[in-house]
Amino acid sequence: MIRVPPVDTTPRLLLPDREGSGVVKLATWNLARPTPSSRKRNALISEQIARVAADTWVLTETHDLITPGPEYSGTSTIGSDRAGDPSERWTTIWSRFPIEPLSPTSDPIRAVAARIVPTGGAPIIVYGTVLPWLGGSWRGIAARNGAAFSAALEAQASDWLALRSAHPDHDLLVAGDFNQDLAHSHYYGSRANRQKLVAALERCGLDALTAGDGDPIRSSSSPCACIDHICISSPARWQSTTVRRWPAQPRPDPRLSDHFGIVVEFKAGTQSKEAGADTWDDRLHRRGLLPASGRPQ
Repeated sequence: MIRVPPVDTTPRLLLPDREGSGVVKLATWNLARPTPSSRKRNALISEQIARVAADTWVLTETHDLITPGPEYSGTSTIGSDRAGDPSERWTTIWSRFPIEPLSPTSDPIRAVAARIVPTGGAPIIVYGTVLPWLGGSWRGIAARNGAAFSAALEAQASDWLALRSAHPDHDLLVAGDFNQDLAHSHYYGSRANRQKLVAALERCGLDALTAGDGDPIRSSSSPCACIDHICISSPARWQSTTVRRWPAQPRPDPRLSDHFGIVVEFKAGTQSKEAGADTWDDRLHRRGLLPASGRPQ
């Protein structure tokens, strides 16, 4: 079901006019469970969302009261596997473009999928997710030895493959809180979970734009690194042009969230592979995610 936020009279920054420009800004941010009572914090979150001015948002650990504005429509995960406010959501996708919710995912409590139709470019399938953190369980499966992470990842990876098969003329964007870094050196998660995630992305033909050298957090806020990722199917019709994070400081702003936010700008392009252009394996090798043997590290 598409959710449309109530009319909001809060002053907001104007979105740039990209009508027909073939440009999409997609952002993801873990909001660390805002509540109706945290009014000051919610206002600061809304101000930051307005400053980023993304066309499409994947908000995780969010709440129905947090919206990008009246010009956006959204679709959310269903239900919960933990105690909390009934209007809390593991994941919500918001877009100012036309949005069509897709069939429930294999993990409808934590993952949600939608089709968006940007102006000036091909439609995109957006899949928003939260994978289990290092000590978190999933559907009664304990975290020990990465069992919960592995089980949730396999369920969601089956969705990624199914969506690619069902929509071969669409790019697939997978974004959200993966609870696992893909940096050159360890920050959060585990080596085993990293291997499983890299293998799943490779199997599904997804390029993590926030991995290795592309990590906008590790480059200037070491030892921190991205655990919230944005991935796109390869080859892609939409080409990433910039990958940024906020805030531009060594650590996340504790007044807002314990996570950095990530935004990627895409420009409509062509899917054809030019001579000498990178393959998926080329990108994995360059980012240090695939050794010479061709097996994920």
